[in-house]
Amino acid sequence: MGAMNRPDVAHLILRMTMATVFLSHGIVRTALDRVTPFGNAFDAWGFPYGIYWAWGVTLWELVGGVLLLIGWKPHLVPLVFVVQMAFGIWLVHLRHGWFVVGHGANGMEYSVTLIAALLATAFTAPPRSVSLQK
Repeated sequence: MGAMNRPDVAHLILRMTMATVFLSHGIVRTALDRVTPFGNAFDAWGFPYGIYWAWGVTLWELVGGVLLLIGWKPHLVPLVFVVQMAFGIWLVHLRHGWFVVGHGANGMEYSVTLIAALLATAFTAPPRSVSLQK
């Protein structure tokens, strides 16, 4: 294996950062017993069995975060997180406008930034060769 080139390093930085963001959310939500309140939010948004949705999202953050760390399906895993973030914008942040802090509160700018980083992660993933030929 040769040295990594600059695009590979950039992709690695993005992938590790995205993994850290999502893993930290899943870890903190489970460690601080925040899954039940998250499930209550799903109930309030009209989803049946909100607690199952909350656990599903939380488990995906944990599993998907690990998958990002190890580089499994680097073109696909970030796109699943894009869908998650789009739902978060739709359910929570859109009604609060653009800004997270400063000129507003709880807006969508952070989620949009994460979506951009996730798309960059997915579309810059180095191709994986399964060929044994050089």
